[in-house]
Amino acid sequence: MYKELETDNLIEIDSVSSFIEAIKELRESADGTSTGLYFRGQEVEFWDIEPSIFRNDMLSIEHKLMQIPLQKIPMEFKGFDSLFDVMTKYQHYGMCTRLLDLTTNPLVALYFACKIHGQEEYEFEKKSVKKEPYGVVYYTRNYYPSQPTDKAVKIVTALARYDLSKENTIGMVLDKLKMDNLIDDATKDSWLKKEYVGEFIKIIQKNYMVVPTYTNERLQRQNGVFLLASMFSVSIGTSVKDSVITKSKNNLREEFDSRHFYIKGENKDSILKELDLYNINEATLFPELEHQLNYIRYANADFTQSVTEFSRYEDDNVVTNLSVCVNNNELDKYIIDELKTKLCNVVEIVDIQEIRRLIESNFVIDWYKRDNIKSKIKNSITEYYFDKNKNREEAKSKANGIMAVLNDEVKAFIESKQKSGE
Repeated sequence: MYKELETDNLIEIDSVSSFIEAIKELRESADGTSTGLYFRGQEVEFWDIEPSIFRNDMLSIEHKLMQIPLQKIPMEFKGFDSLFDVMTKYQHYGMCTRLLDLTTNPLVALYFACKIHGQEEYEFEKKSVKKEPYGVVYYTRNYYPSQPTDKAVKIVTALARYDLSKENTIGMVLDKLKMDNLIDDATKDSWLKKEYVGEFIKIIQKNYMVVPTYTNERLQRQNGVFLLASMFSVSIGTSVKDSVITKSKNNLREEFDSRHFYIKGENKDSILKELDLYNINEATLFPELEHQLNYIRYANADFTQSVTEFSRYEDDNVVTNLSVCVNNNELDKYIIDELKTKLCNVVEIVDIQEIRRLIESNFVIDWYKRDNIKSKIKNSITEYYFDKNKNREEAKSKANGIMAVLNDEVKAFIESKQKSGE
């Protein structure tokens, strides 16, 4: 059970226009800073802000997740300029990485914040309440953009590939970085000194906002950027060379402004429909076929109409074996005149007028002989009672009873004509 979101210091968003206005104010309050604004939308307010590699102890096997695909399917990564580009492709296809998805487009972040999660249980005034969680949009302007080819980014992504459960001292790690041509001898020697090792530690404990090479269309459509989480703990001993480096995890919430945006669960769907008007939807943000089809289904859901449940045709619903020629107008008038009296024992008085209307609306030439018309009458009556009582079996029973009366009245009319010799 989750606690209600404390919203005192937060900004509520109930429409796209209110969000745009809030973003405008946010940009105007930048006080001349040259750093950009980066946004992250999450559909649930109680989730931590963390890359997927920090979950479920996957960090302990990060080195395997980084190395094995390169060994098994090297052609998939042919021509990649950096290990960061490889990590970006991993992220695209659902592999756990230390990358956190962000965007420079606030409307894209709002879209992800408004995704429908499903009801969760909350504690409200000491009672349990089920509802759709709040969506949240976080933002930060604490970063200058980095590039995949920057030295610090290359070092952090290299450490992600190393197995630090074994070769985990500063001396061993610097040897590997030298072997991978990421540092030179002079840098290595400098970082092994106590007075300069802080420069290295600062690199591997700082997070980086990296503008990726747009190797896939999804990144481009979403104006995607990545927060590269570093988070390497260092235990300095008497010797810098033998000091231990450990892969560690942390909630990245402090990387974002404490004041952020929130969306009530009941407003999510209306905002998604508004975003669609701005061409922000699943189809525009995700070029893959499955997302294109999902969007088509979502966009057309509002045009659905009630559909009748399958009912197998039964020949005895209305008389089918007629040996006389019937005047349709006379039969129709007879049915309408007799129905009120005959239906009193079958349906409630308040329903008779609507039943007569449903039957009369299907009067066409030889309707009593045509299977499709008889089925249509029965289905119309069934749907009327289902809409009224929400009980499918009861609705079917009512329809069968009314069709039996209709059948009897058609027979009675025909028999009267036969006796009179008409």
